[in-house]
Amino acid sequence: MQYEIIQTIIKANLFHVFYSLFSMRRLSLKQLEAFYWAATCDSFATAADKLHISQSSLSKRIVEMESSLGRALFDRSGRRSTLTAEGRALHSRARTLLNQVDELVASIGADTLIGGRCRLGVGEIAASSWLPKLVSRLGERHPQLKLEPYVDLGLELETKLVSGKLDAAMIAYPSTHPDLGSVLLAEVEYIWVARSDKIDGACKVEDLVKHLPVVTMSRQAGSTRILDSWRNTSQVIIPDIIESNSMVTLAGLISAGVAIGYLPHGWLQPLLRNGTLKILHSNTPLTKLQYKFYWRSDDTRPLLAGLREVALEMVDYDTPLLML
Repeated sequence: MQYEIIQTIIKANLFHVFYSLFSMRRLSLKQLEAFYWAATCDSFATAADKLHISQSSLSKRIVEMESSLGRALFDRSGRRSTLTAEGRALHSRARTLLNQVDELVASIGADTLIGGRCRLGVGEIAASSWLPKLVSRLGERHPQLKLEPYVDLGLELETKLVSGKLDAAMIAYPSTHPDLGSVLLAEVEYIWVARSDKIDGACKVEDLVKHLPVVTMSRQAGSTRILDSWRNTSQVIIPDIIESNSMVTLAGLISAGVAIGYLPHGWLQPLLRNGTLKILHSNTPLTKLQYKFYWRSDDTRPLLAGLREVALEMVDYDTPLLML
């Protein structure tokens, strides 16, 4: 397969770019890919995991590449390997070379290349509602792609994505990291809710916060921005706030009558239908929350394009909790 790719490169008049690297120096695309991710990820272990090879195999490819080039690409004298001047020079161009290869391979049959393992970071709402439908559709369309969901809070997902431990993430945390690309998945409506017997007539949020705590997600979650915006706009003082890192835990505390809170409308449908929870009204409406699909801008592998396409097609944050 690699020989066919190189022949395609030559026919596409990119010979002058690749010939010295892959022919005269006897380098391989696998070596270049191993070097790129080792230089990009936070550790050799993360890079090896991303490429689904052992760390020793990754190191072997890099050593072979260094031997062919006659240059050390990593300085291994410290506790952690760092790029040499030659390594930094190559790293700045390696992604361009790999991108061109990806484009060429895609032009001769990208569908056959959407496979392997993909680690997708998701928030709890997606994981407990519409994610199974996404995994099922991916299995139908790209049977060689193995999706591994990883559930965490938005800030943690962003950190793992930037470090290379995740391939993509669907989160509400508003990232401005320069290395990440994003596309909007959905705007989700959140509502104030309380246990049914805690609501007396036309009681509003502004009244209940004087007597019951408000439960909210931890600061690492994007949904906390909704409460921040509501407090700033309404100027309501909330005497008691309980934080948790689990949306299901929030729903449980509210259902037990311990507190009131705000949760995604569609996700709550089972608890609203059976009468456990009721919607609270407020003089200040809650803002909608944007959920986005994030990926590393320098990662142009076909599997990410395929995953992004299916995610945009299947996204449904109105899917109820546990699809009940």
